[in-house]
Amino acid sequence: MLDSHQVAQEIKSPDSRLHETKSNDESKDEIQVQRLQEDRVQLFKEAGMMTKALYRSCLRSVNLIRDGNQHDFADFEAREEEQKTDRLQKSISASFSFEPPVDRDNELSSRALYYLAYTKESFHQEVDCLVAEPWREDNLKRFLYLIKQGERKRKWVLEDYKFDDPHTNKWEEVKLEVWEAKAWKLIRETYDSNGWVYQDDFANNDEDYQDEGIDWDEDDDSDEIKQ
Repeated sequence: MLDSHQVAQEIKSPDSRLHETKSNDESKDEIQVQRLQEDRVQLFKEAGMMTKALYRSCLRSVNLIRDGNQHDFADFEAREEEQKTDRLQKSISASFSFEPPVDRDNELSSRALYYLAYTKESFHQEVDCLVAEPWREDNLKRFLYLIKQGERKRKWVLEDYKFDDPHTNKWEEVKLEVWEAKAWKLIRETYDSNGWVYQDDFANNDEDYQDEGIDWDEDDDSDEIKQ
């Protein structure tokens, strides 16, 4: 025969069962939040490593263009020869030239210093985009834009100055693609957990408001719209 205490434990009131269900749900929510935070921390570390890898590639590229190449030297020689010819013609005509002579080292150094300053200034922005907690769509989009744009510009500078890119494998774009997929998964789970609406979805829904039979110009009597 069961005693009264055992019976009371087995026959629970609806309120107690509801409280237990709420407690279980809250525990699941806490576990979910903790997991998302841990995933975010790990992704943040990986983003930092990718950013540093790209930064090092940019610094190596700056050092490369600092030394110049055959295209640079051919340009210097052509301009130096042109200046010699111009000086000879001007000396015959007794006129003066105020154009400074070609300074190879100064031009190469100035070019490298310009891109070095640009690189340092640009890389202050990347990981700062991901400092927010929790991440939102805009945070991730901005980071991805900046780091992809940084790699495109690095390649463009080398191509523009006729340099081969020796650092193609130093910063692996495949790693970014894998990271991006995991980051978007984190964003989706974060939004679902908080009951947030994606900006793109909100924009699409906003466009559908006029499909509900509302005449949005009904109370607008301006001549400009009537025209």
